[in-house]
Amino acid sequence: MSSFPVPASTIEMARKASQDTSHKQAETPQPQSQTQRQPQAATSRPTESKLFPGMNKPTPEEVVFEWDAPERPFKKHNRQFFTTIWMIALLLSLIFFFAGQLPLVGVVLAVVFMIYMLFTIPPGKVSHKITTYGFRVEGKLYFWEEMGRFWFTKKYSQTLLHIEVVRFPFHLTTLLSEELPEDTMRLILSEILLEETPEPTAYEKMARWLHKKIPIDIES
Repeated sequence: MSSFPVPASTIEMARKASQDTSHKQAETPQPQSQTQRQPQAATSRPTESKLFPGMNKPTPEEVVFEWDAPERPFKKHNRQFFTTIWMIALLLSLIFFFAGQLPLVGVVLAVVFMIYMLFTIPPGKVSHKITTYGFRVEGKLYFWEEMGRFWFTKKYSQTLLHIEVVRFPFHLTTLLSEELPEDTMRLILSEILLEETPEPTAYEKMARWLHKKIPIDIES
């Protein structure tokens, strides 16, 4: 993974803002609504238009920091992992075959092929940018106003950042680089977004239960 150095001024600015906010809340605690949290530019501020009184001129987009990371977590698995996958696929295929469900046999084979490709071909690199406008993934911009909560998870000893968005794909997931620690990302995003881990969905609960019963993710 490769990343660009995070400006020390940006981190200090966010840390100072967090301390000031905590002091103000301690003196006069007031609830802060989601609509009151607006992204703040690092150096430039909006100025009022002379032609259209009451309207502000657009401010230029400024990059807070950026990094490159693989598009998904990846870990090489041993032969036992793929043997387990093939045995499960063979068992399901035989059950569907004798039940006369030939289309489902094709579905099982397609899923096995997809799993094989995902776990044997290393992922490509994706560029990420956090700017005063929002979050850019490969040049595609998601505005701050479109985002909800953010949280972190771990997979294969790698840190994943999750962000809710109101439009497709409704959930952004990206890897952090080794040079970009979780604490630094939390410090920046907490200035605008709420950090909260959502409750697991029914699908996630079922996947966890299945993983406990059939631990196919065997360590290499």
